[in-house]
Amino acid sequence: MTTAIHYTSINLPGAVKEVFGLQVAISHWIKAFFRYGQQEKFNFLVGESKDLEEVQQMAAEAGLDPSRLVALDRRYARENFGGFDTIFRPDPHMGNLLWQRQQTPGNGFTFCGLAHAIGGLETGELLERFCLTPSENTDAIVCPSRAVQAAIRSFWDVYSDYLKQRFGTAFKCPVQLPIIPLGVDIERFEKVTTADKRAEQRQKLGLGEDDIVLLWVGRLSHAIKAHPLAMYQAAERAAVATGAKVHLVMVGYFVPEDAGPQFKKLAADICTTAKVTFIPHGDPRFPDGLWAAGDIFLSLIDNMQESFGLTPIESMAAGLPRVITDWDGYRDSVKQGEDGFLVRTLQPPSETGRALSELLLSGKEMYGGFLAKSALCVAVDQDMAVEAITALIKDKALRKSFAEKAKAKVRTTYDWKYIIPAYEALWAEMAAKRRAERLNKPPVTWSVALPQVPDPFTMYASYPTAPLREDNKVSVAASSEMIKKLWSHDINVFGIDMMIHPDEATKLISYVSSKGGALISEVFQQFSSQDKPQLWRTIAWLAKLGILRVN
Repeated sequence: MTTAIHYTSINLPGAVKEVFGLQVAISHWIKAFFRYGQQEKFNFLVGESKDLEEVQQMAAEAGLDPSRLVALDRRYARENFGGFDTIFRPDPHMGNLLWQRQQTPGNGFTFCGLAHAIGGLETGELLERFCLTPSENTDAIVCPSRAVQAAIRSFWDVYSDYLKQRFGTAFKCPVQLPIIPLGVDIERFEKVTTADKRAEQRQKLGLGEDDIVLLWVGRLSHAIKAHPLAMYQAAERAAVATGAKVHLVMVGYFVPEDAGPQFKKLAADICTTAKVTFIPHGDPRFPDGLWAAGDIFLSLIDNMQESFGLTPIESMAAGLPRVITDWDGYRDSVKQGEDGFLVRTLQPPSETGRALSELLLSGKEMYGGFLAKSALCVAVDQDMAVEAITALIKDKALRKSFAEKAKAKVRTTYDWKYIIPAYEALWAEMAAKRRAERLNKPPVTWSVALPQVPDPFTMYASYPTAPLREDNKVSVAASSEMIKKLWSHDINVFGIDMMIHPDEATKLISYVSSKGGALISEVFQQFSSQDKPQLWRTIAWLAKLGILRVN
């Protein structure tokens, strides 16, 4: 079996210095491929000099013998593609590869891509192309999690319905969606999480021996990563409940840069007992990051931009117990109550988010705005988060047990030395299947149609623990003073145009309070004149802010 990597530069242009998860995931995958791949030669299809320079740099960092690296011009499909069983891209951008396959002699190659974040109009257009180009059942998009697999299938189901209505066809996208998680360099984490590193990092942070560090690692963005409110509230309540000196240390960088004041102002308003500290990514004081300094890894993700979650895996390698949301690929790495805690998430049911999709189609919002307003309707169970954090703070032995079990699991499940062979086994299986099928199967051509952006709460129905239901009971969990305080922050109310009018929202809160709690179905009856999808989104938003509690 021979494989080629179709590579495009992952570095951002100009003076942009931000490092995104996609870049990290791709570079880590390629370096692991160099270390553990069983290829005699590592073939790369490149288009520009910077593509080759980046590949050469990654090969050098992985310690690969330069003589094993082969670069081919990807513009010449007939000349350079025919000798490969599989062409792999470490993202889902297949470009014209499936059309170029028609130019190659013999059986042609199988295509394999890797899904990362799969939200937004651009991703919809990418996934659409797998339906409209000559894809086959020997092609694949590797999904890092079950939730990503389900989301892509949901998109293709929606698109199949469109094709059926438009053309009367029963077409289903034939592309495989195998699940292989991303991996982690365990040896690196062992080097940066020693006792000496821990002592050094905590001393620089001014921490006492018994202080508890809740560690967040990642972009600091309520729009494209995680709204911080749930983490602030959980840290504060856990600090009050335990009496411990709790520090929420958030390592990353603000996106956009001017989001910093919003994050800090909200933290100051919520956390009066717990202390919140922001450490910029790449801080020269902490060249190894702050993995060694942490006691508990806290990441309450609520964003559809997330798909797998590399930092929860890295925290396993760092030996940290985890409190993370029951969300998309995050949930795959946790065995509840044994090596971590999952925190419940809720979002409106399917078919209630079309107004959000229209934001992208109309151009009223860019991708970040679409994600932010979608995430504003995702509620994180604050009580469950507090219970989990409190249990770990109080029980040092439990923290140690979780950490040991997580480290054992990461070695057998997420070590790159097992992940890369899984890819190679998949490629071999795909190539063998294609050779067998091509003996009697002529090339296939497909009809063409324009894609639509699906309702996010339909496509991402698998991400939360469960959708809200009409038989859920809601109760008021915040005082009038706290509600006013929460609503005074733009970071909490920027998506109000997706909700019922603020006056009606106030009436809704008053109604639920007067009843001492009410079923959502009763709320719908009381506010029957309101748009029902708006009501769903409003209830989820109020639950997200901790104003309503969902029982």
